[in-house]
Amino acid sequence: MEADPIREHELMMTRRQFFGRARLGVGTAALAGLLGPAFSAGPNQGTTHHRSRAKRVIYLFMEGGPSQHDLWDYKPKMREFAGAELPPHIRDGQRVTGMSKGTLKVMPSEYSFSQY
Repeated sequence: MEADPIREHELMMTRRQFFGRARLGVGTAALAGLLGPAFSAGPNQGTTHHRSRAKRVIYLFMEGGPSQHDLWDYKPKMREFAGAELPPHIRDGQRVTGMSKGTLKVMPSEYSFSQY
């Protein structure tokens, strides 16, 4: 039986290596405490002089976040067909996998769509 490479690496770290790595974090925290408010960010200056307009969107994937379908692809008829059986022409002859067996009902997005 082969050893797990991650577990093997954890076992190889010595006490000296651990404290050598930990001192960087402790040193940073100590320096921040010594410098105090002299190097902290200033007070909030309020809003900008012009109205912001989004030109592009960077969306970070987070588990549990809304899907691309929910965000960008507005389908107003989905609410009408909620709970109805999926028509065969939509599946286009694709076979049903074990994971999706018995889930052939139309399900609209739980989020409301807004055009910005």
